Amino acid sequence: MAFLLNFAWEMTQLPLYSEIGLGTRDYVEALKIHWDVTIKDSLMILAVYLAIGFFMRNWGWPKSFGKEWLIFLLALPIWQAIIEYYSVYLIGRWAYAEIMPIVLGIGLSPLLQMLFLPSAALLLSRHLLSNSRE
Repeated sequence: MAFLLNFAWEMTQLPLYSEIGLGTRDYVEALKIHWDVTIKDSLMILAVYLAIGFFMRNWGWPKSFGKEWLIFLLALPIWQAIIEYYSVYLIGRWAYAEIMPIVLGIGLSPLLQMLFLPSAALLLSRHLLSNSRE
């Protein structure tokens, strides 16, 4: 679920990045790049989910809203901000277009992505799984 949501987000946000995101004007190349980026985003979400389950000793933490959700909601945007800063300002892996809203030097779009989409994926998965058991 996280992969599908993030891939759709990545593709709709292309205009917010220079040269279709990562230095290319070729649409097929952009698809390949953002497919790869989406896999990394999904793995990042999975890593945070698993880390919370491990450290909190509660693998079913998404079933109820507690401190695990707060950690989840904070960890991913912070991690994303670090990735963005490193990738944009330190190594120049990608750049923002002039229309990208910026917050403290970081693009707003990737921060919102990691704030909302992982939670939406967990909630949607939880809903689908609970309906499949009925």
